Amino acid sequence: MSAVAELIHTTDAKRDLENLKSLFHQETGMLHQLKQSKKEMEEQVLSLQEEKNGLELKRIILQEASQEARKQAKETLESVATNALQYIMGEHVSLVIKLSEKGNSPTASFFVRKEYGDYVVETDPAEEEGGGIADIVAFSVFIAMLQLTGGSNVASLFLDEPSKFVSAGYSDKVANFLYDVSKSINRQTFMVTHDEFIAKIGDVAYLFMMDQDGKSKATNIS
Repeated sequence: MSAVAELIHTTDAKRDLENLKSLFHQETGMLHQLKQSKKEMEEQVLSLQEEKNGLELKRIILQEASQEARKQAKETLESVATNALQYIMGEHVSLVIKLSEKGNSPTASFFVRKEYGDYVVETDPAEEEGGGIADIVAFSVFIAMLQLTGGSNVASLFLDEPSKFVSAGYSDKVANFLYDVSKSINRQTFMVTHDEFIAKIGDVAYLFMMDQDGKSKATNIS
């Protein structure tokens, strides 16, 4: 091989070597980038998994807290309404609240339970005593909810004919119940009623009547 040919061969070999080195560095750089990207993705996956686990834990905690809150609210409402019913109607009457789910949403059904010895009857409050029991349940549940909200709501109570559906024989007990509730929750209460027993419990009571000229006249009867 001539000196010129040997020189050309050496030059080609050096060029090929440089090309290989350049390719090696490119591939090494790409491999480094891929490893870095892989590491970042693994860290991201780990972070997302931890976040998912945290969210799942929070969901479980919130679900259990909600269930416990519903249970406590149920027990409170049952207790308050039962006390009201037994105060007015007798110890054989109580309120039962049954919790369930419908369409993934919690629901509550109200039943009035009457016990006559071993014989027990559960009915919808709206179907009892011409609506009187429904009035008692609705009012007592309202008071219980009012108390469950804490002291943030201090508004007065305005009651329109609170005993209109309750049998006349229970009027005095309804009157005493309303008076005791008003005092126990320490709220000013305004009532409009045609029931003389209810009218007598007020600290201040006015009788409104229309005179011959068609004007309303208020007379203090307290």
